[in-house]
Amino acid sequence: MDRLFPGRIRPSGACLILLLLFLAVFGGCQAKEPPLSPAAAAFKKEVQDCLDRLCQGLVGSILKGDVDALNETLKKVEPEAIKLCRMCPFRLGILDKNGETVTIYPFKAEAMGNYANYEGVTRTLKNRQINQQRLYLQDGSQIYLIFVPLLHDKDLVGIMVLSLSAKDAHDRWQLTEKEFMDINFNIKR
Repeated sequence: MDRLFPGRIRPSGACLILLLLFLAVFGGCQAKEPPLSPAAAAFKKEVQDCLDRLCQGLVGSILKGDVDALNETLKKVEPEAIKLCRMCPFRLGILDKNGETVTIYPFKAEAMGNYANYEGVTRTLKNRQINQQRLYLQDGSQIYLIFVPLLHDKDLVGIMVLSLSAKDAHDRWQLTEKEFMDINFNIKR
């Protein structure tokens, strides 16, 4: 027995070491968010409150392929969305599980398309968690995108995309790009 466990380590000590190692590796792997600035914390709270209201009612319409019902749902929650950013050019998009645009509200024809290759969409399709991305538009302005998986049971049926002007987010919340990218919308505060 001493050959298997040289020195002072005995079988019970080896089990204890393995248990501590297991706890250190698997117990410490939970997602943690860096401390948020007051601006980022306020932005996150408003967005999460809005997302909680927006996601209700969308999944059933996506499953049915009912674009009219999706638009009606988005229209009904528009007053809540406007509260999120009264002066922001704020849009909501619904993508199917392949990244193809189902609808956009308020409608903008040139925003329709397939977004499957966007980093935020591919991450959301893969990890089924909320992800965000910053994009530059052709005019040089930036937009912030938040990708929210829409799940039915455990199946991903689509993605809701919240689009927000970076300038307006900065003007309203004093939110910087780094602060936006550091927010983990999957951790509730």
